[in-house]
Amino acid sequence: MSYMAKGFLSLAQSRKTAHEFSSKQVSKADLLRILEAGRWAPSFLNLQPWEFVIVKESQAKEALLKSAYYGIYTFGDFKGLPPVVVAIVLKKKYWEGQYGYPRRDKPGVFEAYLSIAMPASNMVLEATDLGIGSAILNVNAYVAERTLKLKDGDTAPLIVCFGYEKPGAKARKRSRKPMESLLHYGHYGGKE
Repeated sequence: MSYMAKGFLSLAQSRKTAHEFSSKQVSKADLLRILEAGRWAPSFLNLQPWEFVIVKESQAKEALLKSAYYGIYTFGDFKGLPPVVVAIVLKKKYWEGQYGYPRRDKPGVFEAYLSIAMPASNMVLEATDLGIGSAILNVNAYVAERTLKLKDGDTAPLIVCFGYEKPGAKARKRSRKPMESLLHYGHYGGKE
């Protein structure tokens, strides 16, 4: 179902994390659309400090998911391996090691990590628009580097799982904080 007629807010509100994946495969055409959405994500100085590794082998997917940190959830909270995992590789040559101190031509660590969150967001929204489930997970860097055979200081702190949610999957409660609890005017704590 396309959300074009309903608008972006409707699409954003309908996105959710899939915890149970069916064995139905994501088509190559749909995966390429999802990756294209990621490719068009914004980034610091438009450096696009990412590359994508498409992982379909069960052993590699399982290693990545078992190393994932997802708040209080663990791999055991996910039922069935997703048909495809996209690892977002942060290329070391595009950023410097200092936290929050970008140079004119390179982001600092903070900006680099914010940049790689952008393609993940774009990809899950495109997947939602295509009716495909998704889950964004941060993974153990050492496991990701070894599993994906990364080199030269590159790392893959984020993976995005894609697949169709299993019919009858347990629905998790979704909620958001009230808008009025998030808004401040002029300064933190400022009222309208």
